Amino acid sequence: MFVKRFDEITKEMVQECGGKAAHLGELTRLKLNVPKGFCVIADAFTHHLRSNNLEGRIEGIVGTIQFEDLQGVELKTEEIRSMIERAPMPGELDKEIIENYRNLSQEEAEPFVAIRSSVAVKNSQISSFPGMMDTFHYIRGNRSVIENVKKCWASVWSARGAFARHHKGIEHSKSIIAPTIQLMVNSEIAGVLFTLNPVSGEKEEIVIESNWGLGESVVSGKCICDFYTADKEKFNVKVKRIATKEQTYRRAERGGAEWASVDPEKVKKPTLTEAQVEELCRIACKVERHYGYPQDIEWAYEKGTPYILQARRARVAGE
Repeated sequence: MFVKRFDEITKEMVQECGGKAAHLGELTRLKLNVPKGFCVIADAFTHHLRSNNLEGRIEGIVGTIQFEDLQGVELKTEEIRSMIERAPMPGELDKEIIENYRNLSQEEAEPFVAIRSSVAVKNSQISSFPGMMDTFHYIRGNRSVIENVKKCWASVWSARGAFARHHKGIEHSKSIIAPTIQLMVNSEIAGVLFTLNPVSGEKEEIVIESNWGLGESVVSGKCICDFYTADKEKFNVKVKRIATKEQTYRRAERGGAEWASVDPEKVKKPTLTEAQVEELCRIACKVERHYGYPQDIEWAYEKGTPYILQARRARVAGE
């Protein structure tokens, strides 16, 4: 069995499911509004590599990487990614992923999903590499899901991911990647929330950043976004800075997602009402109480309903 539904996963299962999936499972069990999904567990990637006799070939390439040669790193990691993506998915794994994908929605046999990397490092406390692996939005259809799971696996060998492991002294063989397949939230507004101030470390403040469209425009750091702070006791807004929001990341007509200009009437319009700020704060504090430490949460609103897309331990800048 290479797949686990979110409702079968707990926060203790990081080594099997990676950090993202472990926490999405925990939040699902908390009865929070997490889009339905499942995780292709870490052993599935190992099975894919062994079934296609790729382990030794990859090790051979890794042994020749010189991290001082930036172009060489790009070329060799690209070669590894290509090997992983071109290799056929083992039949039993292919079948299990498709069965779980088709069971995600009662309304559609082939719903839109997001495929994200859920990562960890074997025998360590590391359970995330923010921005290092790839995410795929608005994926639809059996074959497309399978191909993008392989792309997600392959992204563990992005040049930036390989550099990060090398810089941190982490053996490449200890990387864990367990893709999550989750119903797509076609969000009108999305962003991040911290249950402490990530700059000052103030634990009685909640910080929210938001933009129109998908959360990629916020988490990527590519856009100027709205900024709110609220006190943690009564959720009153203390600071509100409404940005001139010129770019958004949204569903593309041709499929997938794309960068686009914000509609002119929304450029200077606040993304969140004070009621929505309070709603997000209440949800976030529930998550923080459950875990017992500050949270870094990705959220989205679709048709007025808030969804939790990710949660992890919040860090203060410089830690």
